[in-house]
Amino acid sequence: MSEGREIGTELLIDLAEQIGALARSSFGVSPARAAEFGQDAAAMLADHWGGQHVYIPKDVATRQRERYHQIYSEFTGSNQHDLARKYGLSVQHVYRILRRVRDERRQRQYSLI
Repeated sequence: MSEGREIGTELLIDLAEQIGALARSSFGVSPARAAEFGQDAAAMLADHWGGQHVYIPKDVATRQRERYHQIYSEFTGSNQHDLARKYGLSVQHVYRILRRVRDERRQRQYSLI
């Protein structure tokens, strides 16, 4: 088997395992049913996307936005130092995040008027 095929096979096996694990943790599916579901999902993806070069983005922007909004929601008005410690950020960075989210919210409010 060529190296490309081996990598593709490894990817499908990993997809099946990851999807099965998600089915178990999210829906309480039995290990056997979760494994079967993962294999079926990986086979469906292979049938649909097989032979194509597919780029899967890390979706960093969405995750960062969610994290920023989480920090903003935990802000009590005076806990910047606690948030910085909790999220491994500098206090200055927490201030920038709070300002950024606050500005985004204001812009959305103004666009509704």
